[in-house]
Amino acid sequence: MEIFESPIYKDDIGRRTFLEIPFDAREQFCKPKGTIYVSGTINGTPYRGKLLSRGGGKFLMVLDKALQKSLGFEGQTMNAHVTMSSEELEPAGRKREEPVAVSSGMDVLAAIKTRQSIRKFASRPVGDDMVTTILCCGMYAPTAKNKHPCHFIVIRNRQLLAELASQNSQAAMLESAAGAIVICGDKNIEGMKEFLYADCAAATQNILLGIHGLGLGGVWCGVASNSNWRKRMITALELPAKLEPVAVIAFGWPDEEKELRDRWEPEKIHYDKW
Repeated sequence: MEIFESPIYKDDIGRRTFLEIPFDAREQFCKPKGTIYVSGTINGTPYRGKLLSRGGGKFLMVLDKALQKSLGFEGQTMNAHVTMSSEELEPAGRKREEPVAVSSGMDVLAAIKTRQSIRKFASRPVGDDMVTTILCCGMYAPTAKNKHPCHFIVIRNRQLLAELASQNSQAAMLESAAGAIVICGDKNIEGMKEFLYADCAAATQNILLGIHGLGLGGVWCGVASNSNWRKRMITALELPAKLEPVAVIAFGWPDEEKELRDRWEPEKIHYDKW
């Protein structure tokens, strides 16, 4: 790992914010060719990125808006204490093998129309293969600019589930759930909070539909941005500064039945204009 000091500043036309690398990164990281991917901290804030070559052994790293905000950078040159290590990424063309998913016989339209929020769960455990299938559903959700900023924290620990349940009356069902999935967005990958929340919401809906399609029950618990629950969750899950918890899904085998409601509201449909 390299440790150095470097100023953060904008280029002459103010389009990019970057820091310069004070050494030959190819030589230092033993990367004679190809893109150099790096990770570490800037003034204690975690980051991941790639280095841009300026020729002659000189490199710089561009800082996105989310990282700039985390660092408190407002356009004026500032000094930064940087730790940096190279990251090994999989060679191009090599795809990680996707786990075999549990099949579902439910039609997608039926799943959409019959899914309901389940808050009461039986004590029956949910198998790991089902959980993996549910997570896979979340990863196949649409994502702005194909950035895929979502991370998924799976909680099975009974004590931790009970702790989170006790801190939020709207999430009391976590205590009896078979588990929970916390959907987080990486602010270093997606700098626009609107897109970050949209991506996490899309993944959350996919997961809920996957849960229902497998015959399980689930419910979406929102995480308010300024809530004490969010702060306690960050501490309990040891989330790094770059991760924003957006939603928590409690899941398990349902222990309640609900009457389906008609949700068709044609008066809310508008064509071409209001």
